[in-house]
Amino acid sequence: MTSADALAIADHWRALPSGSRYSRFGHILPDATLERFAEDLDFDTDLFCGAFSPEGDLVALVQAAPEWDGAWELSFSVLPRVQRKGLARRLGDRILRMLAAQGARRVRMCCLASNQAMAQLAAALGFALQRESTFIRGECELVPPNVRGLRPGQRERLRGI
Repeated sequence: MTSADALAIADHWRALPSGSRYSRFGHILPDATLERFAEDLDFDTDLFCGAFSPEGDLVALVQAAPEWDGAWELSFSVLPRVQRKGLARRLGDRILRMLAAQGARRVRMCCLASNQAMAQLAAALGFALQRESTFIRGECELVPPNVRGLRPGQRERLRGI
């Protein structure tokens, strides 16, 4: 996804009900704040993967943001009408492959302890989870892709292209 998708991201975040907004951002944010967040996204540093409905609506989104220590943090949001269909898992798998291909070695996730769906997703993606009071934190070590012996065209798939 690119900066041309910022409006789609804002629309996606605005379509989240209050409980989903709280799970994603830790606060129930008003639409105007979500619009500002979308306008301020840094597409030069952050990576985004999304799933669109046949009507063109962004229904699921994962964002990978670099942290100060070289690790990356993942954040997910999925509209309720498409939850439990495997979209977040597929997007998570894809963004982890993209990060590994670009040289990332550590990825983190954090969610509210009450967000069991996110904790299950993190575990399924290979994150080692630890409960800390009201949060569940996870970390995953990435393995660089082995491109030796691949056929033409397979290297691009490893890069997430």
